[in-house]
Order: sequence, then C-alpha cells, then structure tokens
Amino acid sequence: MKPAISIILPCRNEQDALAFCLAQIKKAIKENNLSAEIIVSDSSTDQSPEIARSDPTIILVKHDKEGYGTAYLEALKFARGKYVFMADADGTYEFSEIPRFIKFLENGYNFVIGNRFAGKMEKGAMPLSRKVSNFLISKTLKLIFKTEINDSQCGMRAIKKEALQILNPASAGMEFASELVIKSKKFGLKTKELPIDYRKRKGKSKLNLFSDALRHLKLILILFNSVQSTGLNNYLNSCLNDTKKRVF
Repeated sequence: MKPAISIILPCRNEQDALAFCLAQIKKAIKENNLSAEIIVSDSSTDQSPEIARSDPTIILVKHDKEGYGTAYLEALKFARGKYVFMADADGTYEFSEIPRFIKFLENGYNFVIGNRFAGKMEKGAMPLSRKVSNFLISKTLKLIFKTEINDSQCGMRAIKKEALQILNPASAGMEFASELVIKSKKFGLKTKELPIDYRKRKGKSKLNLFSDALRHLKLILILFNSVQSTGLNNYLNSCLNDTKKRVF
C-alpha cells in the first residue's frame, strides 16, 4: 500500500545531523500514527549515505548531483505519497511539526510553508547576512509577483503531489525555494504560512550567499520576462504543457 506522505530530506555531507533528523522523523511518524515514507536524497562524500543505509526503512536516493533543487527533483522520482513534506537534514527544523503541516493539506490547502521569523529562533541560528538576504528575496517576490510569503526561503514545506505536478519545478539550486513560492502564486494555489521554531544547524553550512543570490535573480528575471512577454494565461498554459512531459 502506498504511503500517504513522502518525507524528503536533501542531503549533502550532513553526517553530523542526519541521524538526529531521522530519529526525530521516525518519532513523529510513530507518535502520530502517520502513513509515511522517508527519502534521503544524497550527494554526499562523507558518511551520510552509510547512516541512511543503516536503517532498512529509509529510501536512499544516491544520485551524487549537487544542487538543492536537484536533490528534490531526484527524490520526487521515487516519492509515492499523496503529500510531500520537505525539510533540510541539518538539525535546524523540528520534525514534530509534520502532522500540523499535513493537517492543512488535508483541510484544503495546496502548499504550506514555515515562517522562522514568526516562531522562536535560537540565538545564532541565522547569521545577519542570511536574514538580510532572506528579507530582500522575500520582499522582491512580493513586489514583482505579489506573493504573500514572509519567509520565502524557509526549507520546511509541505505540498500536495498533484499541486507539485502542476508547478513543475525545474530549478537545480537554492532558487528552487523561490520557484515554488512564485509559481504557487501564479497558479493560484491555496497557500498557508505557519510560524515554526528554528535552531542552530549541526555541521558546516553549504550556502553561498553570492552565487545563490545570483541564481535567485536569474530565476526572477526569467519568470518575470516570461509573464510579461507572453501574458499570464499563455505563460500558465505553457507551464501546464511542460507538466505533461514530467511525471513525479
């Protein structure tokens, strides 16, 4: 029988945090009697894949391709759940939130995203440079695409599989986060932002603010120009046609 929820963890050299995250997820599944599968999408060169392989209930997708978006795109090829829950494998998120996110999907929402600034953020969990970057990206998405999300770069999200197929994301890097937010607005998906807590990560961060910012800017320009040049209806129709070519 297919699981109701596919929980996906993008993983690149997270040996310091992966076991902790998996234990949290399994606890949440057991305590809430969830029908769920856990997928680790891995491109690591450390002991992360061995940690995943040590538990036979974990689905390890070992693709060795770099990129935040790529990790999700590779994992989605194997996801069987009606709902897809996404979160980083760095120990920053509280996986006991899974049932709350899924509840909103069950109650009619298509896309649910966390807001770390509305919850409790541990001191030192997010450097000032990342706070500024996040604010600027979120503000830009609001101004250009009329989105209503305050923490567009939050890595904890849940989305209906059918909604994800409509959005048809293609971004390989960190801009994958913005692509989902932008397209959710363009397609009129019912979206909910939830306050969540945020902790210091375990292990070294892989973020590169400069290159990630450039990739976000490129995505914004591409999507904005697509809408401006073809019109919203033509843009949406072209996206829907592309969707038919990809099956998650």
